[in-house]
Amino acid sequence: MDRIVLEVDSKVARAWRAASSQLKEKLEKSIEVLLAEQMRTAEKDDFNKLLQEARTTAAANGMTQEILEKLLNED
Repeated sequence: MDRIVLEVDSKVARAWRAASSQLKEKLEKSIEVLLAEQMRTAEKDDFNKLLQEARTTAAANGMTQEILEKLLNED
């Protein structure tokens, strides 16, 4: 496991410090799952944005589906 630091408001920090170790462990697992989900979504969104930019640039430079298929089918 790696350790990261998250900034939270004072009320949340106090509640965390006062929480039992069992509750902290449960919350850590929940937060890990949530962060992993959010990171996958962000990476997917970034990839889709990159693909859209590539499509737009290719279209602006005259690339059509027919030209692409021809290029892909060449030996």
